[in-house]
Amino acid sequence: MIVISLGTLGFWELWGRENLSYRQIVVLRESVAAHTMITEDMLKPVKVENVTKGAIPWNKSSALVGLETRQFVVGDLELHEEYFGDPELRAGRLFDRYILMVPDTWVMSMPESIRRGDRAFFYLGEKLICETPVAHVKDSYGQEITDSATDRFYPSGTIKTVEIIVSSDQMETLDRLAQKGNRFTITYSEDTDSDRDK
Repeated sequence: MIVISLGTLGFWELWGRENLSYRQIVVLRESVAAHTMITEDMLKPVKVENVTKGAIPWNKSSALVGLETRQFVVGDLELHEEYFGDPELRAGRLFDRYILMVPDTWVMSMPESIRRGDRAFFYLGEKLICETPVAHVKDSYGQEITDSATDRFYPSGTIKTVEIIVSSDQMETLDRLAQKGNRFTITYSEDTDSDRDK
């Protein structure tokens, strides 16, 4: 009886626990910043015993390919659907979305705390002309401006250029108004569904 019990325990520890208690989930090989496009080589399977409800299983990992992270995501930890979304910052003729660097001559005022992933609002007086995602905010060295760990008001540099993503119609509207000598007041809101890399 003791031999049978020991044999059963050994079987459970060597085979049963891993195959019956463990679940195979998908994780990122490395931590990634917000607004990062997920590719197949960024993902890997791991087996874990205690899985949080909603963790994405490995057999559904292909659904993540082509999506964009909405926030900073830590590597080697379980993933959840709310971490990912459709790639708002993707540009290209296929999507009628283009990256446009905002010329200095277009700007009446713009807050220094604007960052990649925010939504920019272009106003003429009190009239809203358009709303666009912010693709890049760069310093004079061409480096993306980031914040301190806790506060966007302690940036890594001073803004030199701001790049936005616009449709062809938005680009035509902004350019037409700017050609008439208009200058825009630019405000922003933080995108709560796609927080920037903290």
